[in-house]
Amino acid sequence: MSHESYLSRRYFAPLDGLRAVSILLVMTAHTTDPLFHRLHGAVGVTIFFVISGYLITTLLLREEEHQGHARIKAFYIRRAFRILPLYYVTLIGYIVLIGILHLQAGSASLWHSLPWYGTYQNDLVPDDAGIFGQSWSLAIEEKYYLLWPLAFTIPVLMRGRLAVASGLSVLTAVAVLSPATAYFAIYTPILLGCVVAIMLDKERLYRLMTRLATAPVALLLIAAMIVWDIEFENGSNVHIFFAVLTALLFPAVLIGPRWLSSLLSHRVLVYIGTRSYALYLIHRVAKGVVDKVVAPGSTSVPHQLLHFVLMVALALAAAEILCRLIEQPMIRLGRRLASTNRGARTIPAGVEARA
Repeated sequence: MSHESYLSRRYFAPLDGLRAVSILLVMTAHTTDPLFHRLHGAVGVTIFFVISGYLITTLLLREEEHQGHARIKAFYIRRAFRILPLYYVTLIGYIVLIGILHLQAGSASLWHSLPWYGTYQNDLVPDDAGIFGQSWSLAIEEKYYLLWPLAFTIPVLMRGRLAVASGLSVLTAVAVLSPATAYFAIYTPILLGCVVAIMLDKERLYRLMTRLATAPVALLLIAAMIVWDIEFENGSNVHIFFAVLTALLFPAVLIGPRWLSSLLSHRVLVYIGTRSYALYLIHRVAKGVVDKVVAPGSTSVPHQLLHFVLMVALALAAAEILCRLIEQPMIRLGRRLASTNRGARTIPAGVEARA
C-alpha cells in the first residue's frame, strides 16, 4: 500500500478483528476454567492499549493534516459521549443487580469500591478484584485521552511528538523495575501505539515500517506472541514485551499481507470487535448467569468449552442491546455536538507539526 493510500483510509477493519481477539482473551481470563489458564488472557488488555494509542493518535493526526489543526475540545466531546454514557449505565446496572438485589456475589466489594468507580478512578481502587474490577483499564485510557492531546496543542510538544512518545515509552517501560513507579508501566502499550501511528503518518518513516509489513515477519511475530503468552509468568515486565511484539505487528496488520488483513476483517470478528466495549463492561455479569446453568471449574473439556461459548453468546446478546440503545445513539450525539462546536481550542494552521 502506498503512503497516499494509507493516509486516505478512514476505517481499519483489521483493528476491529484485533479488538475481538483482545476481548475474547480477556473473557478467557475471567472464566475460571482450567482449560484457559495458560492463555494468560490479561494480555488482551495489552493489545487493547496498543490499539487505543494508535487510533487516537491517528485520528488527531488526520484531523490536523486535513483541517490545519486538531479540534481538541471537539475531541473531548466525542470521547466523553463515546465512553461515559455506556459506562455509567452499566455501573448503575451492577449496583442494582449486585449491590441491591444480590443476584450475584460481589456486593461488598462493589460498595467498597464505588467511590472510585463513580469518579472514574478505577485504577486506584486498592487491591480490587471484585465483580467490576476489570474496569481499571478504562481509567488508564481516560487519563491518556486527557493528557495526550497536549501534544497537539503545545507547540514544543507538537514539533517533537515522536521523541515525546518514544521517550515516554522507554521511561514507563523501565518504571517496572521499581515497585514505587511500576504503576506507570501500564502506559507503555498505549505509548507504543502512539509511536506506531506517528511513524506510519510520516512518509520517510512509513517506508521504514513497510519492512515489517511482510508475511515472514508477521508469522514470526505472531508465533512469538503465542509462545510468549502461553509460557510467561504473569507480571508487568512480560506485558511490556508483549506490547512491543504487538506494536511491531501493527504494520503487517494495517498495510501488510492480504491474508492477515482478510483474516482479521472477517465479519464475525469485526462484529465482536465493534461490540467489544460493551462486552468488556458486562461479560462478568454474563458469566455469573451462565455459572448458574453450567457450573465452572469442571475438568471436562467439552464442559469448559460450553461454559465459555454460553458466556460469550449471552454477553454478545446483552452487548448488542446496549450498543443499539445507548452506545451508538450517544456516539452519534457526541459527533453532532462536536461538529457544531465553535469554541474548540485549535492548533493554528501556520504552526508546522513535526513528529
